[in-house]
Amino acid sequence: MRFGINLRGDLAKLDDGDIASRLETLMAEREALYRAVPFSSGNKWLYQRGVGMVFGRGLLHARIFYRFYALQYLGSSLSELYLLDCELQDVRDEIKRRMRQKKLFPSRS
Repeated sequence: MRFGINLRGDLAKLDDGDIASRLETLMAEREALYRAVPFSSGNKWLYQRGVGMVFGRGLLHARIFYRFYALQYLGSSLSELYLLDCELQDVRDEIKRRMRQKKLFPSRS
C-alpha cells in the first residue's frame, strides 16, 4: 500500500495495453541505467538498500515533485535513477488500482 496523494491522472488515461507497454519500457530503461551508474556515484550501495531516500516518493506523487526530491542527489546519475524508480512505482500502483477495480466490479471490464 502506498502513502501519498496520487497526482498522476495521465496514467489513468492510458488503456491497459499502453500501461503494460510503459511498464516494460520503464523496466528495461531502469535496468540499463542501474548498470550504467558507477558504484562510487552518490552512494549507489545506500540507494540500493533504500537508505538514500528515507521518504520514498514523498507525500505528493507527481513528476514535478519527484524532480524536487531528486535534488538531494545533486545532479548525479542517481537522481535519474530515482526519477525512473518513482515513475515505475507509479505505473505499478496504477496497475494494482485497475486490478482492484476489476475485482470489485467485474461487470465493468
